[in-house]
Amino acid sequence: MTWRTQKKQKVQKSEIISILFFLHIIIKAHARMLRSACNRILTSNPQLLRVMSTSATSGVWKHHKVVPDTPEGFTMRGTVPTDENGVDVMMEKWDAGSSEPPHSHPGDDMTVVIEGKMSVQFFKKEGDKLVEDGEPLILNKGDAGYIDGGRIHDAKYLEDCKLVYVHDKKFGFDAAASA
Repeated sequence: MTWRTQKKQKVQKSEIISILFFLHIIIKAHARMLRSACNRILTSNPQLLRVMSTSATSGVWKHHKVVPDTPEGFTMRGTVPTDENGVDVMMEKWDAGSSEPPHSHPGDDMTVVIEGKMSVQFFKKEGDKLVEDGEPLILNKGDAGYIDGGRIHDAKYLEDCKLVYVHDKKFGFDAAASA
């Protein structure tokens, strides 16, 4: 009896070893097929290999400088103009609660809100006074706002903001427009 029990256990062990070996071969084959399928997918879709950065990690938002005679809370990174018909582009950061007084720019501009929330109030001159012209415009993350050159406006930064600012031709800031 003991001999048969031992022999039965040996058979069971050899069967288990065979089954495990067979499973190992199947798993290896499936792993090769899976690896091959993944390689085909990644080769035909290279964008899957790229990891997107964010405004918090992108180098685009580094190297900002404080610009003399500008409102507190403002820093920028500009471009070097090489085309007289080109644009000036700034990567702006504004602290929550900071603001710009009423002003205008000599050319049209576009502001894209990358992060944060801001408001823009337009003004018109009536005699020697500035009068609000309509309700404030609210720009949230992902919004773009366009302002015609010479149009008087202010800006208030309701949250910390990261903006892409594009100005037609050379940038200018005319605070005298509020006089």
